[in-house]
Amino acid sequence: MNAYIKNNLRQTFLILEGEENLEEDFRTHMVQKNDIPGLLRTEITYVDEKSCYHYDISGKISMQAKYEKAKLSGEDIRRLVYALLQLIREVKNYMLDIEEILLNPEYIYCEGEKFFFCYYPPHQAKLTEEFHRLTEFFVREVDYKDEEGIHLAYAFHKSSMEENYSIERIMEKIEEEETVPQIGYDERMEEYTTENIQIAEKKDFWEPVKRLLERRWKDL
Repeated sequence: MNAYIKNNLRQTFLILEGEENLEEDFRTHMVQKNDIPGLLRTEITYVDEKSCYHYDISGKISMQAKYEKAKLSGEDIRRLVYALLQLIREVKNYMLDIEEILLNPEYIYCEGEKFFFCYYPPHQAKLTEEFHRLTEFFVREVDYKDEEGIHLAYAFHKSSMEENYSIERIMEKIEEEETVPQIGYDERMEEYTTENIQIAEKKDFWEPVKRLLERRWKDL
């Protein structure tokens, strides 16, 4: 696949050239005639027996370029995964194949807090495999000062290595864990200290009684 950027006076396009000229079918018709939330606006041309997919990236920046300078936060990862899950639902509603969504950070674009994806029919890889490679990007580019970011990056990466995993189920599992009250280090130390004080108070109370009983036992 050959990829390059093309500019005119008003717009900027990412262009992906397919290796062959795919006959126009309902998929190419769907992505060109509909504004599908989460997908970059797409036009398709056919040149020299090749399909050329033009994605409007005006005002947007690729994930690859953005996070070379600014590290990924936990909130970034969370927004991206939610955007992908929403897109998967939208793509299914239009009877399109989710395996044809590109998850290479070079082809995922950001505008503000929103993420946009390319729908590329010649794509052959499984979405689960592509997502696993995306989690490797999370691990490489996460801000290691961001505790939530570290947790999410490694949780997604680890879970994506399991057989027959579900992206949606991973997200649900993380959310379930976040709803369970977690006892932090300071709270545990406070409980430990309080417990020790209570034990000490009991010991201070019973020690004189114990000594008195011991003296009386000796007198007998």
